[in-house]
Amino acid sequence: MTVAQLALLTQDALTTGGDRKDQLVVPRLFDDETYPAPRDVVLSIHPKYSEKILEEQKTVELRRRFPVPGPSAITLYIYSTSPVQAIVGVARIKEVQELPVQQIWTEFKKNASVKYKDFRKYFRGLESGFVLILHDIRPFPDPIPLRRLREEFGFEPPQSFLYVKNELHEALQNELSIQSK
Repeated sequence: MTVAQLALLTQDALTTGGDRKDQLVVPRLFDDETYPAPRDVVLSIHPKYSEKILEEQKTVELRRRFPVPGPSAITLYIYSTSPVQAIVGVARIKEVQELPVQQIWTEFKKNASVKYKDFRKYFRGLESGFVLILHDIRPFPDPIPLRRLREEFGFEPPQSFLYVKNELHEALQNELSIQSK
């Protein structure tokens, strides 16, 4: 589709928004496969780091790999690995940046809450990595244990991250609404 065709399609499809004649309603021009909506993710994080995130001492998460373009303004569910083995909280990904490893350390060492030795070991052999900038961090008062996640949703902890499936997404949203009351 050319830009001119898209402009004509858009112009023809615009309608005024109900009672408000000064607002336009833009119709859905593309399907979900063309421009999929951002999807929430579960991220596996070692307990010493997940605790620091939930205490807001760590406001960035570092990753060797992450989808590019990275999802931003989406929900990140924090799965704390063994021995905790539970979804312990939630945060929003404000921004995802792919940067050279040394630049990650220079710019984010304070917010990453990681020792340089561990940082170098984690990124060994890579030229670049990913920084997930987190905000709106909230711990779950009652973490959701792996056993329950497996029994009710067939959940298996990811090595790195996974996209949240619909049934689990609904349950996590319900958990958030219950726990925020």
